[in-house]
Amino acid sequence: MLIGAGALYVVVSSAGGFADSVGALGSARPGWLAAGVVAEAASYVALGFMLRCLAGDRVSRRAGVRLGLVVAGLGNILPAAPAEGLTMASAELRRRGVGARRTSIALGLMQWISVRMLFGVAAIDALVLAVVAGVGYPQFGLDSGALALLALAVLALLGITGWLASRRQTMELVALVAGRVRFWQPRLAASQHRSQGAAWHGDIHEVLQSTRTKWAFGGLALISFLADATCFRCALTAVGVHPLPGLLLFAYAAAMIASLAPFVPAGLGIVEVVVPALLHNAGVPLDVALAGVLGYRAMATLLPALSGTVALIRLHMTDRVPAPFDGAAPSDGST
Repeated sequence: MLIGAGALYVVVSSAGGFADSVGALGSARPGWLAAGVVAEAASYVALGFMLRCLAGDRVSRRAGVRLGLVVAGLGNILPAAPAEGLTMASAELRRRGVGARRTSIALGLMQWISVRMLFGVAAIDALVLAVVAGVGYPQFGLDSGALALLALAVLALLGITGWLASRRQTMELVALVAGRVRFWQPRLAASQHRSQGAAWHGDIHEVLQSTRTKWAFGGLALISFLADATCFRCALTAVGVHPLPGLLLFAYAAAMIASLAPFVPAGLGIVEVVVPALLHNAGVPLDVALAGVLGYRAMATLLPALSGTVALIRLHMTDRVPAPFDGAAPSDGST
């Protein structure tokens, strides 16, 4: 929190104070802000539908969207994000009869797919910027060549980790290491840990079912990502910022990656430094760039957090579903 606050103070001082940025935001075009709110809502609908498909048909589409708001909206602003959001969503899934293992698989896969989509799109966009547009960011120590190498390294890492995650042996090794780390629990034989890992691997692949299903989940994550990026674009357009599409997507991806900083809720302060600096490097006045980021934060961070709070209350008010289900395979109609 202190790091984020310090970073925010630096960028606000450089931009001439909050007054200039708030003034620019005050003159923003309301039509674009309304469009940004609609885009952000679409992002959570896609995320909630993906979660619902992963958890099975014991979770309604409406409950899926509400759970998405709890995980990525309310949970995003809490100190240990996303742990608190995942914990609250897990409790609500259990109340609806989804078993512990299926709950862990659903929430884990949602995070895994979403984060990989974020880094994948960011890396592809950075590679295009570096190779085609020849854009570099010397103030961050990145020229076009370094940016291209960094993008290729990220894509290679995504490919390697995806291949490793698909192997049963990897899950067996993870289970073995986890069993050794949890020293407070009774120690099991290595073969038992490996058997548990193999069972988890089988359950995960039952949920994913096929390559077509994996692509469907990836498509939902991409829709959620692009809808949120559209909200970002609407916020910037509302204050008169019109960066090229490649730079816009790169700045958005940088914002999302910066928001993953541990112990800094939603990357508060860090995002407000990184994104205005990138836009300023492209010729956007710093106070206007900061105004656009603040508008985006209001629509994509504050509003979902408030909506997530309401969603959590509504989830608590709904009836629980009896007979917990702990199977891994999705029920009919869940994909």
